[in-house]
Amino acid sequence: MQSNTEFDIEYTYLVDETLIQSGRIIRGSFVDVPFGTRKQLQTGVVWTIGAPFRPENGEKNKFKQVAAVSKIRPPLEAYEMALAEYMHNVYFCSLGACVRCMIPPDAPKGRQVKYAHLCVSPEIAEEAASSGALRNISQIRILDRLKEGDCSVSELVKNVGCSTGVVETLAKRGYVDIKKRYPSAEETQTKHESALAASALPTYDRHILNEEQHRAYDFITDLLRKNTFAECLLHGVTGSGKTELYMHLISETIANGGDTLLLVPEISLTPQMTAHFTHRFGNNVAVLHSRLSDGERNLQWNRIKNGEVSVAIGARSAIFAPFQNLRLIILDEEHEPSYRSEDAAPRYHAAEIAEAIGRIRNAVVLYGSATPRVETFYRVVNHEIYYIPLTKRANHAALPEIILEDLREARENGTADFFSAFGGQLKDALAENYKNNKQAMLFVHRRGYAKQMLCRNCGGIMKCGKCNIPMTYHEQGNRLICHYCGRTVPAPAVCPLCGGTNFERHGIGTQKVAEELQRLFPDANVLRMDTDTTSGKDGHEKILSSFASGEAAFLVGTQMIAKGHDFPNVTLVGIISADSLINMPDYKAEERAFQLFTQMAGRAGRGSSAGKVIIQAYHTDDYAITAACSHNYEEFYKNEIAVRRNLNYPPFSAMCILRFSGENDKETYQTAASACAKMRETGVTAVEILGPARAERPKLNNRYRWLITLKGRRREEIIAFLAYWTDHGKMLKKIRGRTKLSIRFDGR
Repeated sequence: MQSNTEFDIEYTYLVDETLIQSGRIIRGSFVDVPFGTRKQLQTGVVWTIGAPFRPENGEKNKFKQVAAVSKIRPPLEAYEMALAEYMHNVYFCSLGACVRCMIPPDAPKGRQVKYAHLCVSPEIAEEAASSGALRNISQIRILDRLKEGDCSVSELVKNVGCSTGVVETLAKRGYVDIKKRYPSAEETQTKHESALAASALPTYDRHILNEEQHRAYDFITDLLRKNTFAECLLHGVTGSGKTELYMHLISETIANGGDTLLLVPEISLTPQMTAHFTHRFGNNVAVLHSRLSDGERNLQWNRIKNGEVSVAIGARSAIFAPFQNLRLIILDEEHEPSYRSEDAAPRYHAAEIAEAIGRIRNAVVLYGSATPRVETFYRVVNHEIYYIPLTKRANHAALPEIILEDLREARENGTADFFSAFGGQLKDALAENYKNNKQAMLFVHRRGYAKQMLCRNCGGIMKCGKCNIPMTYHEQGNRLICHYCGRTVPAPAVCPLCGGTNFERHGIGTQKVAEELQRLFPDANVLRMDTDTTSGKDGHEKILSSFASGEAAFLVGTQMIAKGHDFPNVTLVGIISADSLINMPDYKAEERAFQLFTQMAGRAGRGSSAGKVIIQAYHTDDYAITAACSHNYEEFYKNEIAVRRNLNYPPFSAMCILRFSGENDKETYQTAASACAKMRETGVTAVEILGPARAERPKLNNRYRWLITLKGRRREEIIAFLAYWTDHGKMLKKIRGRTKLSIRFDGR
């Protein structure tokens, strides 16, 4: 199963005919075969089975023999092979990379696993982090996690988001000891479920559907009974009871012998959703997401494969769950960008995979959102998918009042301090809310304390040497962290550019907001939720559970707190700096801003008390802000679709981004420029070729990045052009070497 596109062809092997006749080898079987000059056998998938072979004149020696049939992995199902071929065609990646999405990791049971153990005291580990002895944030997070106890290296790598080399470096420096051993029984069980059992997260008892919900339920169940493919957009305002409707639909699906897959956009939402659904459906629910250990993930995968559960809940990669009788696929919060896979091929979008699975398996696909993607709503307008609106909150509560605080006026009239995160209106509202024993949530676009550290003497900004990007100041440990490569250094006392000693911290991050809240309300408990505070064991669950139980008056966080959380005692939401979202260098910036404003506003007033939202901004006339303030998706869509039509952005076109990266800037540019020139030499006019241009972040982790953008009317045109340009992938090996190429599509 090679991921390299130059090996992406079918290879012919001989096999004992009795293995075919006995059914031990069928289409989709995993087999071990000799490959090339390698001594070690390679794993492959039987894609086609030819006619019986009768060799003549030594022909048999031309072909190698299948060595063994895998006893660990069951064969791929026919629908999985069809899905792999679809992904191979539409994402322009190897078939092997697509197949890998559909197989679980090997179970650790029966083999030894590498475990990491903290071999210094917690005090020494803390000193290493604060003194600058450790210069990588991933190393610091690993030590923080190991303070809680031993952990498998594979789980550490997943939870922290680093390579095994980071753990090995800590071992070489004497902070960590790595040993192989067999996992204990407790370590191979699903720790995630035990955490949920003790969780204080709210659960849903079964409720009677209101009139709007019942109409939606009747419409979707009619589609389910037809046993045919269909797509629906469930467009419900925040708090309209989409989760309750999901539960009723799942109950109906189970009653008719079908299975349901429910996707949520964030791992942080998985425990909350799982708590709701296990409360309703008991052990008939499996959980899948990337923070499970290999053993946990394998266990859940097999429960689904063996028909032991009828419901699976998980983040993006759960879309490949191997249900035998899949009838319903639900993408909750379908607008979230985390449904797109960016890290490695295939760079897919879960909504596109859901649609493909629905077509292959005759399942109903339900997209749920209060702020659907522009592309999704465009399909509604063009009658490509069904539209189901939910216009009212399920508990008859009013949508929250949204107040727009103009920071320019506030600074001019003195009601807001330039160095404070809060304008006068928000500060007063926070005080009133706290006095009434209510909770508040505050959204901040950036983690850390300040966006950047600037020398007042020369104006120099402290940048990462590996990425050439401003490093973010973190007050805890007084250090600068690069949020792209993880490098961390002590905050300088002297400017390395001019020798000056007078520094200024620009911008606002979650740490600064939480610290200012603590100063304003010294007796209050303030929680912070971002990737810095959730990287430890059960990090998401602990914070959400603490806030849900009322242990804290304030929750400060990045976009992970805007996604589907239901806290009835939250009556105030503050959005600290709306402009930082709108000014992002991305054609989807307005859409993303509107979605976050609306979703964040939806956290307020979900209980019996009215909610209030205060949005702080300088550009108060921006259409994403004004539409969010009036809870008016249609107004936003009308403005956004006009902009995209004028600029020929999706959904009026398809785009493909080719990213070239390498350690030498000049060499990387020349490779991209040469590729661009060869593309133009083809004379193809159906595809517009733009570039090469520097990436928004031109240097990351010591690699320079250049982009070529392709635009066409449809994705099929771009794929056909890429296949022609690369001679179906053969030319790509000329690009390889020190330059890497990744391909990502946007638009249909």
